[in-house]
Amino acid sequence: MAISPLDSTLYSGLFGDSETASHLSDEAELKAMVEVEIGLARVQARHGLIATEAAKVVENTLSGIELDPKDFLLATTSAGVPVPGLVAKLREISGGSAADSLHFGATSQDIADTGLMLRLKRIIGLFEHRLNSLVGDISALAREHRATPMAARTRGQMATPVSFGLRAATWVRDLARELRALRKLAENGLFLQLGGASGDLAAMSKDRDLLRKIEADLAGDLGLRSSAPWMTGRAPLLDIATRFAAITNTTGKIGADVLIGTRSEIGEFDLAESGGSSTMPQKKNPVKAEVLVALARLNASHLGALAATGIHAEERDGASWMGEWLTLPQVAAATGASLLRAQELISGLRPEAARMKAAIDASNGLMLAEAASFALMEHMPRSEAQALVKKAANSVRSSGKHLLDEIRSLTDAKVDWDALRKSVESADAAADMTDRLLEEVAELIA
Repeated sequence: MAISPLDSTLYSGLFGDSETASHLSDEAELKAMVEVEIGLARVQARHGLIATEAAKVVENTLSGIELDPKDFLLATTSAGVPVPGLVAKLREISGGSAADSLHFGATSQDIADTGLMLRLKRIIGLFEHRLNSLVGDISALAREHRATPMAARTRGQMATPVSFGLRAATWVRDLARELRALRKLAENGLFLQLGGASGDLAAMSKDRDLLRKIEADLAGDLGLRSSAPWMTGRAPLLDIATRFAAITNTTGKIGADVLIGTRSEIGEFDLAESGGSSTMPQKKNPVKAEVLVALARLNASHLGALAATGIHAEERDGASWMGEWLTLPQVAAATGASLLRAQELISGLRPEAARMKAAIDASNGLMLAEAASFALMEHMPRSEAQALVKKAANSVRSSGKHLLDEIRSLTDAKVDWDALRKSVESADAAADMTDRLLEEVAELIA
């Protein structure tokens, strides 16, 4: 097995996501940092801090260059960060006065953190697109099955009759909330880091107004939010990771529901694509659902590890900084894989309406216990109604009769028991709530 199945060839169909991985590669990291260096030189020239000609040379010589990560191995090992080796190489390429103007007044963390933000911006855009597609597909599924009767289950036990549409609408409403939160994060949560050696930009200029203009312009050019240095205030990265983990929690819930629903003795879901066994030919394993649960658990654990790295001592903490490198990319990679597998799972999900109805029928009306209690409350105190229904329910478990028939034998209350029995088939309340949730989805993603 690879060190991480997230970037394993063998496990790529389960945990892989080549698009997200492309933004997390060594090549993408170097490219993003070069982009920051070019942007910084351009903005500094715009404000007269370095020569315009020098900035043009930097841009002309460095734009689109291909760098081999292996060339920076020794320098990164020595400095503990790739930037010093990268800057040395870029100065060599730029040459002359442009070399002196490159990286003017900046520090390694400025380039590394801002480059990371650029890559996260692209990853978030990718996730937005995938979430939008997933929300659309599950919304259609919920709409189609808004009134398909299904047993609700709470704490592993049958509860009341609802509909599969309501279950799916709950999935999609939570996904829509995450989509909205991700959009807000993309708009307000991706920050430029520019602080110089110790966070005061003292080497860049003594002119505070000029520094603010450079900061604002560089952020604008790179599509990031302007910000005072956040070298030790790592909340922006924790916020991003938290949103990613929230996404995998939501897709993990879908996976957990499908895992239960595809159990042989339940069979309320069928999957167009499922896994087999090396020795049991009857098996149809819900592999993608399992992956969603596993990835959600992985992100939950990594989120805790990333939160611990947020304790950055003094003005820069190398150990905590490195801890981010070890965890945040895996959170992003797991989230991307989760969204891909969720889309594949939903595309092949087939609700089995007959099995859902059979489960309700097999309960012998026990799922109508709450409704029966409320119906009886029109004729007797609540405590008496609930006691009567509980007595009837206990009898059903031994007699095998229908709950409503047992209740009829215990009371002459004028309740329309036939209408109550038929209410299971209509799932009107669940259908109405499905519609309401889908309305909320539309508002969230508008």
